Amino acid sequence: GGGGNKDIDDEEEDLTTEGEGTVEEEQGDGDTKGEDDGDKNKKDDQSVMEGEEITVVDSHDESVEVGLEVSVKGKKDSPKKDENETDAKPKKNKKQEDSSASDKESEESDQEEAGGEGTGDEDNEPLALLVVHAAMHMLFLPQFTCEFYEEDGTSNGMIDSDSDEEDENDSDGEEARMRRNDKDGQAEAGLGKPRKISKGIRLTPHPAGIVWAPGVGFSPDGKCHVGANLAADAANNNTVTKKGKKSAAAAQAPVKLNPEAAYTRKYDKNRIEVLRLLLASCSDPLFSPADEYNPLASRWMAVAVAADAPNAPCLFYSLLNTVISYDPSNSSFGGVPYSGHLSDTRVQLAELSAQVLCVLLDCGLSGDPVPFVNQSGEPVVQLGEAYKVGFNIFRVLLARINNGKDLNTLYRGFVRLLRNMFESKSSILPSSQARLECHQELLILLWKTLEENPLFLDFILTRCDICELVVPICYLMYVSRKDAAQVGLIHICTFILLKLSGERSFGVSLNRPFRTKLPCDLPLFSGSHADLVSITLHKIIVNGSYRLVPLYSCFLTIVSNFSPYWRAMSLVASVKLVNLFELFSSPKFLYSSEKAYKHLALLLEVFNNIIQYQYNGNQHLVYAIVRRKDSFGRLASLTLPKAIHQCNKAFPRSEKPEYDADVEDQVAAMTVQDVDETGKPVKKEKDGDDETATAADGDDDAAVPPVKKLTGRFIPTEAWMAELRSSLPLETVNRLLQHLVPVVDDMCQRKNGVVDEIEILEVFKDITMVGLLPVPHAIVIRKYQPNQYTSIWFTAFMWGVIFLRSQKPPIFDGECIELFQVSNEEESNGGK
Repeated sequence: GGGGNKDIDDEEEDLTTEGEGTVEEEQGDGDTKGEDDGDKNKKDDQSVMEGEEITVVDSHDESVEVGLEVSVKGKKDSPKKDENETDAKPKKNKKQEDSSASDKESEESDQEEAGGEGTGDEDNEPLALLVVHAAMHMLFLPQFTCEFYEEDGTSNGMIDSDSDEEDENDSDGEEARMRRNDKDGQAEAGLGKPRKISKGIRLTPHPAGIVWAPGVGFSPDGKCHVGANLAADAANNNTVTKKGKKSAAAAQAPVKLNPEAAYTRKYDKNRIEVLRLLLASCSDPLFSPADEYNPLASRWMAVAVAADAPNAPCLFYSLLNTVISYDPSNSSFGGVPYSGHLSDTRVQLAELSAQVLCVLLDCGLSGDPVPFVNQSGEPVVQLGEAYKVGFNIFRVLLARINNGKDLNTLYRGFVRLLRNMFESKSSILPSSQARLECHQELLILLWKTLEENPLFLDFILTRCDICELVVPICYLMYVSRKDAAQVGLIHICTFILLKLSGERSFGVSLNRPFRTKLPCDLPLFSGSHADLVSITLHKIIVNGSYRLVPLYSCFLTIVSNFSPYWRAMSLVASVKLVNLFELFSSPKFLYSSEKAYKHLALLLEVFNNIIQYQYNGNQHLVYAIVRRKDSFGRLASLTLPKAIHQCNKAFPRSEKPEYDADVEDQVAAMTVQDVDETGKPVKKEKDGDDETATAADGDDDAAVPPVKKLTGRFIPTEAWMAELRSSLPLETVNRLLQHLVPVVDDMCQRKNGVVDEIEILEVFKDITMVGLLPVPHAIVIRKYQPNQYTSIWFTAFMWGVIFLRSQKPPIFDGECIELFQVSNEEESNGGK
């Protein structure tokens, strides 16, 4: 179907044995001499259907390389026979038979240890192989889901070496500059130069003409440049021949031509139906309880992401490019208004492609981003790595995207699709632009890209405008804050912002002015994107769903991470943050649980960072703190008798607290690690048991405190007071108030109490705090650290979204789902 099983790239070897002649074995593209592609695929499929086991054993006693037998989840790929090879099988001696039997026994034992797929489970294995492989073949079936295209064999799929040298010599060209930037980014990420190996699983789409859409790895003019930069690097690093010239194979970069006819949309309906089949066949995580879920235990998923999955690179680039190349503003009929409502086939394919890609990226182990190439310069993955338990070729393909042009295409696609959420509502003609409903799947895909690809995060922070991504994320959080069914959406947006805020470049980028008009009741302000983030999070805290309470610490951690780089806080954001301090220091909140003061500690850290590192330009915050000086004074002078009195007054004996900061039953605990500005872990002090941070060694048990349920009303104690005083960094704010409050009082006395705020702000600008404040503390950044709880939460959230969006017609039986609870009563408003 346009491309057979997964290619194993290997050189042809002529192996001459003693007294037995010559046996030629090739594991690669399947281009065996005298055998065309149709006959090869027919033989491969027939061997899989009949469960045939073919083992080639050389007559030589030590025939490890000749008798290479690949086993993936119980399936063996039969090596191809040369047409000159006789049909008669070589006779085996006694020693060879014993060796073959022992190898088979050891292989079966390895299968049992790997996934429980040994004796007893073999009956189910052919069914998973048959269904999943058939679906992946059907997705690239000529004249059914793609156009058949025979690649040009005259050029051998290569660029002429002369033109390649011209591009490299053109140091002033755009491509040369981007290549240098790509190398610098790879060096900073610790990936280095591509490493050459002789054998490996090819990661290039073959044939390239069957990929559905342009985008990552494919240009709109029909050219495929997957691995082109690696081939060029391999050519540059190659040794010089005796004649002083590089070999032709090393000087050429693989670029396969893909005609524009391959990007046709006439097969979209067929692709949708086959993708639904593939999605249904990979849905067994739905029927496993969350506490028993194992991402490595799914047999069907393992078959779909294995090294021998047919057309896997073509499927990866087809799904990814179908999603990111979709333009809602120009979806059909040349961008004519309202034309997107006439046909929704393209929208359905984009949404379903996003779902299937998220599912394929969710299982198995993370991909290795270190680039490996074969002798021809094509990207490959090592054989030993490919056949490990938990290998996922789709995660490897995502991790290996290292070209600056592809990373930019990927980022621009995410920005365009996520901005559609508010641009579709703010167009001049009402509802003239089609609205894409798969924004939750896009956020999941964005998160997985940030986690899998080490170059993507650095690229979007240093070479892109990250604020273009922050705006739609804040918009989605703001408009969904009251909807209980959208709690998961706010959670994943919080994950993304927390991941981004752990980088210094993110905090610096947020200082760009915010001028976008959003179709929501966002308070009017004149400031930067940092103001947008803080105002959005403030609104969620004071006017959001009660189910978002466990995220309060994460919200404040995000603001705390970028606060040292906040150059000019707007008046609105300043007032909002000080209002949050008053809210969290109120008796109703402070005494709701034993650890409720942690929010105050994070807010004080925000104030201290701005005062000590960004005092000039933040007079609005300083003035807001001076105006609310009583709130800080009451907290600084708090004693145990006062605390007990306030607690009894706020919570009578018959009344239980409405808020408990210790209960985190809505989402798995977020794990972050304290690091300094250079990225080194910061060791916590003896009293530092912050619930949002882990120890320097990253112990999960330290990061996820046991949930403490209320057994009674909280009463302040002397130990609690000591812990409160040691955790709240009030010294910087107190020093500030001691110096500025008398200045403001003196101005009021001189003008009989009538003082304009502008005059006070001008006075604050001229005042220097050098020598008056404590020695500036080290900047501490809390970085997100993945753990098993967040991984399970992402899986449950992803399948919940897919389940709700697969009801017309329904694919899954809601009564049999165990990963999450399905509530039919809330089905109409999106509950699950």
